[in-house]
Amino acid sequence: MIPFAAMRKLFAVLKREYFQAVRKKMFIFMTLFFPLLMTGVMALPMMMMANSLTGKKVAVIDGTGQLRDAFIKDPKAPKKSRNELPIDLNIEYLGARDRDATETAKPYLTRLNTREADKLDAILVVPSGAFDTDNARMILYSRAATDFITQQALGSAANRSIYRHRLLARGIDPDSLDKLTRNVPVDAVQLSRSGEQKKGGELNFLMGFIMAALVIIPSLVYGLEIMRGIIQEKTDRVVEVLISSMSPRQLL
Repeated sequence: MIPFAAMRKLFAVLKREYFQAVRKKMFIFMTLFFPLLMTGVMALPMMMMANSLTGKKVAVIDGTGQLRDAFIKDPKAPKKSRNELPIDLNIEYLGARDRDATETAKPYLTRLNTREADKLDAILVVPSGAFDTDNARMILYSRAATDFITQQALGSAANRSIYRHRLLARGIDPDSLDKLTRNVPVDAVQLSRSGEQKKGGELNFLMGFIMAALVIIPSLVYGLEIMRGIIQEKTDRVVEVLISSMSPRQLL
């Protein structure tokens, strides 16, 4: 069993190390602002990317000639059947039915590298066999190699319209099929011990996640500070031992 005097010395050492680490400005800064810093590091690039996508000019060369409604908003169309892109793009649509879409797109490729007012940010080429050809593939020409958000938005809009046209060609009403295949949502209900029902548990999960982060992050920062202090202490002790073992002549 550890003597009481030894325990007092141990607690004194721990208290000194604790206050030496906690009172540092870096520890306070990292504890208070590190979560905000990490949130900003993750959110800022996403906000900048979203702003850079707004107003992009995209040319759509449609080899089928039937996908105009997928890219051009029709204010007269019913809201439920209206196709809207998830991002705000300036679409220049060209129907190239009965023509080679790839050849039709060649004059537009020069507008990707120009600095004139009619410059393009991307060109989507839809092949003429998109409805009935198994190996048909759309092509997106872009000035930015990492423009995957625009690629995803244009591809999703085109595929939704192609899907509807394929159903109509086989005599199937797309709206009726959507009603038959629609998902049934699941509502979460929290039941307390008293039998009280409370809908939704997302906020509780979020609060638990935030509290866990507030516990884990200071612990990690404190552990790093303690480890740094121990390493510094060991280094100083080694230097002290080396200096104490040398004669004045050797030191000089």
